Amino acid sequence: MSAALGAALKKIAVSLLSDPKILKKVLAVVLVLIVAFFTPIMLIYGIFSGEIKLDQDKLHTLVMDTLTEEETKHLQQLRTTMDAIEGKMTEDGYTPYNIREAQVLYALALYPKEQEGNFVGRLTSCFAQEQTADQLIAAVNTEFGTSINTEDFKKLMATAQGEIVAVALTQLGNSGGQPYWSWYGVNVRIEWCACFVSWCADQCGYLDLGVVPKFASCTAGMNWFKDKEQWKVNDYIPASGDLIFFDWAKNGQNGSPDHVGIVERVEDGTVYTVEGNSGDAVRERSYPVGYYEILGYATPAYSTPKNEA
Repeated sequence: MSAALGAALKKIAVSLLSDPKILKKVLAVVLVLIVAFFTPIMLIYGIFSGEIKLDQDKLHTLVMDTLTEEETKHLQQLRTTMDAIEGKMTEDGYTPYNIREAQVLYALALYPKEQEGNFVGRLTSCFAQEQTADQLIAAVNTEFGTSINTEDFKKLMATAQGEIVAVALTQLGNSGGQPYWSWYGVNVRIEWCACFVSWCADQCGYLDLGVVPKFASCTAGMNWFKDKEQWKVNDYIPASGDLIFFDWAKNGQNGSPDHVGIVERVEDGTVYTVEGNSGDAVRERSYPVGYYEILGYATPAYSTPKNEA
């Protein structure tokens, strides 16, 4: 557990949102030590946004050296409740995104309410189909007598969108594509731009959440997003974390995608990207908004439930 904690603490805000397994292991331990000193939601948002800096090694040492027997029991209880929330929300037919919302609300704001009885039932009763974030937080505040700020909660959930970009940027300069196409399950080199995008998504937990498909064919990836009505045409102004698909002129621009990358950001009319298999390496590229070889964009629902998309 020590190694997992050490790695997760270096990207604590990301881990809280992108990987439910890490969420259960890491968040509870950190909460034991810091929840008494900060407003939890704003702490995590502040760490992610860079407004709050942590000495990661020192924090890790502090966690491991000061975890008492009582805190260990508390940690186990937090994990048990996380599992119970997931089980109940799944049983009730809610999406992986909704489950993550419920777990984040519990861990960052509601865990002191757990002793009031029937906690999991009360929390899950705050959810409803076709519900907005504002309606959810209003229901939670009414049920538990809390004063969670809706905008803070939205900001926290929205941090998930930048994580695929953060992962992609760690891979700059890698060439040949072997880590990505071998992860996909093939034994020989293939054109690996889509494998790279899928690999980055997997590192964030998005494959398990059903937010991004595992795809090696650009056409298959495009069609998956089109089926979910998460596709925008060439003149769209993309957001960080969107997937960008290209139809190369040298291949006749036949309406089928030849290449895919990840949108890093848009500034002053320029789309900046991170792309695998760009000259057989992971590279940053840039294009004018509306560039003629951009076929379109996929807009994964990283931080927005389908009913708010």
